[in-house]
Amino acid sequence: MKSTTLLLCTAAFLALALPSSVLAGGNPDKKAAKKAMKALVAQYDTNGNGTIDGDEVEAVKKAFAADPNGSLKQFDTNADGKLDDTEIAAIHAGKGKKKNK
Repeated sequence: MKSTTLLLCTAAFLALALPSSVLAGGNPDKKAAKKAMKALVAQYDTNGNGTIDGDEVEAVKKAFAADPNGSLKQFDTNADGKLDDTEIAAIHAGKGKKKNK
């Protein structure tokens, strides 16, 4: 009887301790955001190395200047209307919008 109770308590604890994303199969919004980020990087990563570097940085800056309210707007974390190197680094790092300190 004690072992059955212990087993049931352990099972109940593990069920509560598992993250809901494991039980629910993940967050579809998070997956969609990750997919959108990959597509954005792929758009500007002309050499296919997985990062935005060299001439690609200039292409990102020009694209943002041409459409400051487009998909790159989220990376202008200091809201100065330009993308600097730190903000562009957040794009290839896959971090998206950072919190201001």
